[in-house]
Amino acid sequence: MELQKAKHVQYFQRCYTTVLPSIYTSMDSNRLLLGYFTLAGLDLLSSPSSAAASTNEGSSPKPPKSLIPASDRHKLRDWVLAQQHRKGGFCGSPGHVQPDTIKRGWDEAVSYPAASDTENASLPGTYFALLTLGLLANDDESSAATAFRGVDRIGTLRWIKRLQRPDGSFGEVVNADGSISGGRDMRYCYMAATIRWALRGNEAGKDLDIDVDGMVRHIRKSQAYDGGFAESHMGESQAGYAYCAVAALSMLDLTAADEDNSNHYLKAGIPDIAAMVRWLVSRQIVYTGSDESDSDEEEEEEKDTTPAVPTSEMASLNITGPVLGGFNGRPNKLADTCYAWWVAGALQVLSSALPEAASLDRTSGRAFLLQKTQNAYGGFGKDAGAPPDLFHSYLGLAALAAMAGEETEEGLGHFDVRLCLGKEAADRVKRARQYWASGPENDTTRT
Repeated sequence: MELQKAKHVQYFQRCYTTVLPSIYTSMDSNRLLLGYFTLAGLDLLSSPSSAAASTNEGSSPKPPKSLIPASDRHKLRDWVLAQQHRKGGFCGSPGHVQPDTIKRGWDEAVSYPAASDTENASLPGTYFALLTLGLLANDDESSAATAFRGVDRIGTLRWIKRLQRPDGSFGEVVNADGSISGGRDMRYCYMAATIRWALRGNEAGKDLDIDVDGMVRHIRKSQAYDGGFAESHMGESQAGYAYCAVAALSMLDLTAADEDNSNHYLKAGIPDIAAMVRWLVSRQIVYTGSDESDSDEEEEEEKDTTPAVPTSEMASLNITGPVLGGFNGRPNKLADTCYAWWVAGALQVLSSALPEAASLDRTSGRAFLLQKTQNAYGGFGKDAGAPPDLFHSYLGLAALAAMAGEETEEGLGHFDVRLCLGKEAADRVKRARQYWASGPENDTTRT
């Protein structure tokens, strides 16, 4: 079965042009996240290398037409910048940004606190805002180079520094009293490392930098006994945290690439890389669910009978016919679309430090995604029979692109596993980063 590219295009276009279903209501505070996955999906499906990957050998690829209308890019850019917090960082949704004229502090007339500052900037919101600004740039040099114009670089760098705890971990928001809210998991380390890479440029001093060594120590302590990475020290290994830990360390190395092109932080932050690779490869399991069912009861039963047997042990199952190799996030759990990305992405990043790291069974992994979680109307669901959603739809495409490596998945083209973006979009983000190196006048706030 092949990637149904036309249907995926239609799915992301529906998400872009219409009101999202009511199931997304609970995510209203994360509109930047929803916007990012929608735009990143459209961009990936219309990247220049995706056209080349869809062309038969010997023919010339036609330049693709971007699925993000040129007339919308300026408005989308303004929408992202409007969510910037006056003290640095970005809020996750427009509803979190209060006007500057709102009264704050103590209301003398009633001897009671006035409206408080509740629109805290968030680490995820800032991460998605910066990547979206880079993604929205055109491929021409001048557009990409100024993609971050209007971003309060200094304020944001100071803000993420305040988000770091003494143990090296990062939270999600800084409260009014200066305390930090949010967990200590690897997602925040990855987002903080990416924001640092995007904004530091070549001139930022130590007074604006986070405690890099502290972050590396925090990540290092989070490798579990089985080789995987946990949310934090003494937690249970989980594939999503594994990718975020690996990618965070790799982003630290990328920031220092001008001085040192080695994998210094990647090696310093993972005590046992070989054990981690073994744990990641073991996340690929054999899917033996029955053929498509006629009733909802049978479909639900299919989900519950997926055995968590590594593909390396499939011979013992006496399976006939094509093998479907899904991925789970933890031992003895069911296969899930997004974990195909977390595992494949982590292994691709690790391959720079350990060349033999990328050792997944692409054929069976691809078959599971395309036959079981690719929806007939476009998009990907969480698991077999599940309806599509933006998160799994984009990460399903990312997983296929990551598993393909240099070969490319037909219709998707090249992919940057560090940034989880199509290569062309990632290149625009990288060029946007150079904006800060062009002069101190670019450090002004909201220009």
